[in-house]
Amino acid sequence: MTAQTFYNPASIAELLDVLDKFKEKVVIVNGGTDVVERLQTGRVAPPPDAIMYIRNVAELDYIREENGHVAVGGITSYAEMLSSPLCRQFGGLMQALAEIGSPPIRTIATPAGNIGTAAPAADCNAALMALGASVVLASKTGERALSFEELFSGPQKTCLRRDELIREIRIPVNKTATSAFIKLAKRKAQDIAQVSACVCLEAEGDVCKNVVVSLGAVAPVTVRARSMEALIVNKTVDDAVAAVRGFVPSEASLRSPRNKAYKEAVIGVIVGRAIKKAHAETAGRK
Repeated sequence: MTAQTFYNPASIAELLDVLDKFKEKVVIVNGGTDVVERLQTGRVAPPPDAIMYIRNVAELDYIREENGHVAVGGITSYAEMLSSPLCRQFGGLMQALAEIGSPPIRTIATPAGNIGTAAPAADCNAALMALGASVVLASKTGERALSFEELFSGPQKTCLRRDELIREIRIPVNKTATSAFIKLAKRKAQDIAQVSACVCLEAEGDVCKNVVVSLGAVAPVTVRARSMEALIVNKTVDDAVAAVRGFVPSEASLRSPRNKAYKEAVIGVIVGRAIKKAHAETAGRK
């Protein structure tokens, strides 16, 4: 690690000043569960001139509901989200958060950090994409919002400019929808997903009327499986589950032969499980 300067800003304004000064030559440390290991092993390119620790910027630590969405600040941890009554209305998100690491890791790690590192198998990213979440990016020149479909450009790559920070995550509130997250991994806990899926569902009785399907660990980035959604809409739950079984969505791009056959075989299975799980929550609300 070659960084010469360490910054510990106490405000968003100070943070953005540092970003504007160093741009691609500064590394942001939020929770640090991903980036610190990459720094230690020299896998950050280009080598940074500065490291900026942002967990003391209190302006970025919040969960609140406003203007039809739940807003999550850029340094808010997974543990804070799990304990938030506002976040508990998103069943798929809660299920995904519970799968992330261990309790000590969830106390430190942040969704904004996982978004910034753009890991293809990140559990929270799949859930947030299915829920229609967006991120608010801040720089000295202003703010802009990107949907999760716009956000990821490749493995460990996002569309963030080098002078931008993830200030906020926004999750739309939809009282008529329910969601569910399913993950397959080698171990039951503290393991990276082999395949993950989140389904956000609006149903009329047993009929799936509106659905969003997101998938993790089946492509270089988290993807929305629109080809799968087309098989589900306007079908009963049982027919939808049957339709996706064995189906490999076009959005999956499993180029590596390692585990390819296994992943292709299980994608439809876990999406079917997520459909049933989300629909069961719909029935439970009545």
